Amino acid sequence: MCNIPLLRDITGCRAFPGTESALDECENTSSEDNPAQDTRIRTEYVNKFVPKGGKGSGTWQFVSHDPLLFDGENADRSLHELFGLEPSRTAIGPSRKGEIQLVKFKFEPMILHIMAASLSHAQPVLAAASNAGFRESGLQGLRCLEDPEACSIVAVRSSGLGLESIIGYIENDGSPEATARSFVTEEYLQLLVQISNERFAINTERMERFRVKLLHLGGRQALGNPNLQWEDPVARRARKRAEGLERSKAAKEAQKRENLTSVTDDDMIFGVNTLDI
Repeated sequence: MCNIPLLRDITGCRAFPGTESALDECENTSSEDNPAQDTRIRTEYVNKFVPKGGKGSGTWQFVSHDPLLFDGENADRSLHELFGLEPSRTAIGPSRKGEIQLVKFKFEPMILHIMAASLSHAQPVLAAASNAGFRESGLQGLRCLEDPEACSIVAVRSSGLGLESIIGYIENDGSPEATARSFVTEEYLQLLVQISNERFAINTERMERFRVKLLHLGGRQALGNPNLQWEDPVARRARKRAEGLERSKAAKEAQKRENLTSVTDDDMIFGVNTLDI
C-alpha cells in the first residue's frame, strides 16, 4: 500500500531531505531466516528457491501491499494455490533428519526511515510517531549529537502489529524443482489472512494519525509548503560551507576593525602623556 499523502508531505519538506519506506505488507516466504531484500509486489507464485545458507537465503512466495480480499466459497483457487503450497505427504517430527527450510506467513506494519536536516527537525517526527502508536520509533545513529552538520535518521516503526506463523516447509529431494509443502489447513490460512486484513486497517489508521500529527507539530508552513525545494546532502554541505566561510569572513573583518580602534586609542593616550610631560 503506497500512502501517497504521507510521503508527499514528508518528501516535499526541505527539513527532510531523504525518506525510505516499507508501509505495510502481507507476505508468504520460504527461508531459513528473514530475506535480505524486498522484491516488491509479487502477486503470482514463482517456483524458485535459492540455495540454503546464511541470512538472506530464501525467496518470496507471495507479497501484497494491500488487504487480501478472499472469499473461500467464490474464489477461483484456494489460498494454498495462491501461495504456491502443496499438501504435505509425510509427517514432520523429531525423528526427521537434516535441516528444515521453513515457509512462513508474515504481516509487517509500516517501517519508515526519515532523514531530518537536524536534530531539532527530528524531534517533532519522534513526537508524532509516538503519539500515533509507533512506540518503537527512535533515532538511528547518534553522530548528529556530536556533529552539527550531520543529518538525523528517524526510524518510525511498531512491532506490536507484526504477525508471523510457520505454515509449511520446503521439500527438496535433489530434483531441480523444490516444492513448498503445507502442514496447515485452508481454514488456518483464511484465519491468518483475516487477522492480517484487520491489522492492515489499524496500520493505515496509524499512518494517517502520524501524518496529521506531524503536520500539526511541524507546522503546515514547514511541511506543506510546495515552494520549499528538496535539498540533497551534497547541496546542503555546500550551502553550510558557504555560510561558514561568510561567518568567518565577517568575524575577521570585525576583529580587524577592533584592532584599528585599539591602535587609535593607544595613539591618543600616548599623545596626552607627551603633552603632560
